[in-house]
Amino acid sequence: MKILRIFVGERGSDGIWSIHLPGEKQNEFDKFFDITNDIEWLHNFFEKNKHDLLTGFFGRLTTSEAVLRTLEEVEEMEDVLYNFAQQGFKNRYTCLQHLFKPLNNFEYAITCHQKSKARIKRGWLRLYAIRLAENCYLVTGGAIKLTFDMKREHLQREIVKLDLAKTLLRNNGIDYPEDLNIFHHEQSTR
Repeated sequence: MKILRIFVGERGSDGIWSIHLPGEKQNEFDKFFDITNDIEWLHNFFEKNKHDLLTGFFGRLTTSEAVLRTLEEVEEMEDVLYNFAQQGFKNRYTCLQHLFKPLNNFEYAITCHQKSKARIKRGWLRLYAIRLAENCYLVTGGAIKLTFDMKREHLQREIVKLDLAKTLLRNNGIDYPEDLNIFHHEQSTR
C-alpha cells in the first residue's frame, strides 16, 4: 500500500492524503470521486441497492432522483474540499476536523488514528479517512451509505480499508503529519 498526497499544505503538515492499494489503477480519493461522478455506475449502484433506496432513512426516491441527488452532493463535497485546500487549512473556519467526524456516532473524544468520515449536511456520500491531526487525514475510500448501519457489503469493504490503513500507520510509527511526510519521502525513493 502506498500513501499519496492529495491536498497538502506548503509545510506538508496539513491536508488530505490517500492510500493507493496494490493492483488498483487509482488512489482511493480519486477512485471515489470518479465513480460518484459516473452516471452509469451510479445508476447500477442504485438499481442493485433499490431496497435500501426505497426503505432507507432518506425517503423514497427513484433511481433517477438518487443519481441526480448524488451528482449534486459529490459536486458540493468536491467544492468544499477544494475550498479547504485553496484557503490553506489555516484559519479556524477551514479546519478539516469540521468536515471529518468520528466514524462512530457515539465517539466523542478526538484521537490519533481515529476512523473518520466526511459528509455534506445530511447526505449519503461518505469519504472515509484516518485522522492524524485536526488538519491531517488519510483517505481510505468512500461510499454511498443508504442505511443506518455499516453492514452492507460495500460498506464492510470500507471498514476493511480503514483497518488496513490504521495498521500501516501504527506498524510504521506514523503518528503525526510529519511522520507521513517522512514515510512518503522514503517510499518514493525506494
